Amino acid sequence: MRYIYLPLLILLAVLCYEMVGAKRERPPIDTTPITTPITTPIDTSAAIPVDPPEDFYPHITIARSHIGIPSADTINSWLRFVGLPPGNPFCAAALSAWLHQAGVEEPLLKTGLARNYIFQTPSSLHISAGRVLAGVVVVPKGSLAVFQRGNESSIFGHIGPITKDWSGPRGMYISANTSAPGGSGSEHAGGGVWEKEAGINPSSAFRITDFVLVNY
Repeated sequence: MRYIYLPLLILLAVLCYEMVGAKRERPPIDTTPITTPITTPIDTSAAIPVDPPEDFYPHITIARSHIGIPSADTINSWLRFVGLPPGNPFCAAALSAWLHQAGVEEPLLKTGLARNYIFQTPSSLHISAGRVLAGVVVVPKGSLAVFQRGNESSIFGHIGPITKDWSGPRGMYISANTSAPGGSGSEHAGGGVWEKEAGINPSSAFRITDFVLVNY
């Protein structure tokens, strides 16, 4: 009997092999050339670092909307916002209003005193101007440049947000109650809102001492 089944087993093995081979057979390769042009560009934007859009810094956008000489009503509205009467210096009052209007998380003060952005904010937000001057730190756009007038115990100063990343001795900022760029007016009592260059000079009586980070 085993001689009868042996041919059947061989035939069955051959059939199974052919079936497996048929399954493994690859389809023919299409060699037709591609003639349709590729019109959709590859999106590489995620790999290219870009400066954040302007609306990422709404307090700068708000400040720039007031460039020039603000009306008395506008200036007085900033002063009222921090509880001061007309006639007071208004750089810090304007900044306080801009930051609140922009919806920042910190620093969020209502003050007419520029140096309060040092006295009344967490030290974790502060960057020493000396470190920036030495090139140790680059201050990000939107941070606040804080000036001091007089000796170390003076509470008087000036303030405004920087409008570009600041590295080294000079940078750009915008502030209220200042004079137009290129003019001979006061830096801290000029009556206008202007964007201009400023410098770090530790030996000056009117100088930038610190920068304060702004967080949204």
